[in-house]
Amino acid sequence: MPDGTIIAGHIVLSIAGRDAGHRYVVLGWYKPQTLLVADGRGRKVTSPKKKNVKHIKKLNSIADNVAEALHGGKIPTDEVIRQALAHIEVTG
Repeated sequence: MPDGTIIAGHIVLSIAGRDAGHRYVVLGWYKPQTLLVADGRGRKVTSPKKKNVKHIKKLNSIADNVAEALHGGKIPTDEVIRQALAHIEVTG
């Protein structure tokens, strides 16, 4: 459930499914146990992936520019999401 542990802008890692090992940015909650995630490439902001909370692992990173855009009521671009994930892959 949306309990505050995973918020919009968090970087998560898929641990189950065909996309296991893939990093995403959380765009928000779809249902109590389902997140909306995007990577800016295969899963764009216009068609985010629905991912069960049980099938992801929260990384200790937040895409600040994505979080600011989402909390400000704006939709981040796919380019911004790709840049945030590229930075995490290099440092994380």
